[in-house]
Amino acid sequence: MTIRRMVTFLTIALLATAGAPALAQTAFTSPPPVAITSCGQSPDAYTVSLLSKRVRIEHAFDNMLKPEALKAVKTLVIVTGGSAKGLGEAGIDEKAELARITQLMAKAKDLGVKVLAVHVGGESRRGPLSDKFIEPVTAKADFVLVTEDGNKDGAFTKAARARAIPIVIVKQVVDVGPALKAVIK
Repeated sequence: MTIRRMVTFLTIALLATAGAPALAQTAFTSPPPVAITSCGQSPDAYTVSLLSKRVRIEHAFDNMLKPEALKAVKTLVIVTGGSAKGLGEAGIDEKAELARITQLMAKAKDLGVKVLAVHVGGESRRGPLSDKFIEPVTAKADFVLVTEDGNKDGAFTKAARARAIPIVIVKQVVDVGPALKAVIK
C-alpha cells in the first residue's frame, strides 16, 4: 500500500469515528486563496489537505510548492514534520527541503502572504528529524495550529508566546479542518 493510500485510509477512518471538535477561539483570520505544502515531506500535509477539503476550504496542494506559486495566494499553510521516506520519495534531502521552505517563507513575507504553521503528527513526528523542519517554520509563522499530542513538551506554545503570535491547540487530528476553517475567511 502506498503512503498516500495509507494516509487516505487512516484519515477516512479517523473522520468516521470522530466526535464534534472542541476548538480554542482566536481572533486571527487569514484570507483565501490558500496553498498547502509540507516542510519535511511527511504524509501529514496530505492529511491536512484532505481535512481541509472535508470542511470545504478551497486550496492548492503541492508538497514541493515553489515561491513563484505564491503570486496567487493569500494564505500559506505549511505542515511540519520530517519523514526520511518522504524526503527520499520526493528526491530531496533535508538541506534542500529547508532551503525550499526558507525561500518560500521569504517570498510569502515579501508578498504579504500569511503563513500558518500546522503540526498534526503528534509525538511520532517530533524528534531530531522533524524538529529541524518545525523550528524554522514556527519561528516565522503568523499563526500556529497543533494537536495536543504534538505539543506535549510545550514547544509550540513556547514558540508562539516568544513571538506573540496566536496558537490553537486541538485535541485530535480530525479537529484540524474545523480549526483551519475558523481562521481562513
